[in-house]
Amino acid sequence: MIKHQGGCHCGKVRFTTEYDPLLVGQCNCTRCRRLYGTMSVGAMFGENELEINGETYEYTFNGGSGMPVHLHSCSTCGTRIYAEPESFGGMIYVLLGSFDNSLEFEPKGEIFTKYKMRWLRDNGCIQESFE
Repeated sequence: MIKHQGGCHCGKVRFTTEYDPLLVGQCNCTRCRRLYGTMSVGAMFGENELEINGETYEYTFNGGSGMPVHLHSCSTCGTRIYAEPESFGGMIYVLLGSFDNSLEFEPKGEIFTKYKMRWLRDNGCIQESFE
C-alpha cells in the first residue's frame, strides 16, 4: 500500500513509499541556501524504503559534515528530488517539495542554525536545534 508519493515537476521521475519518514529535518547551511534558495527541508528514509522511477542526474558536493552528498534531480525539468548524504549511509533525504502532499510533513529538528535566515520562523514544530 502506497503511503506517500511524489516526483518532479514534469512527472518523468516518481517515487513511492509504504513508510513514514524516520525524521523530517531542516538544514540552514549556506550550501543548502545556494542550492535551494533559502534552506532545505526533507524527509529521511532508509534507501530500501523508497521506490524511485525515472532518470535523474547526480550532482555531488561536500556537505556540512565534509563528506559527499549526492543530489539527484530530474534529467528533463531539473527538479531536485532527493539526496544521498554519505554521512548518513543507507539513508535518502527526500526534499519536501517533491512530495505530492508535502503539507502533511513538518520538520522536528534543524541544523546549522547559526546560518539561519533571521526572518525565518516555524510554527513551534521544531523540537531540536543544532548550531
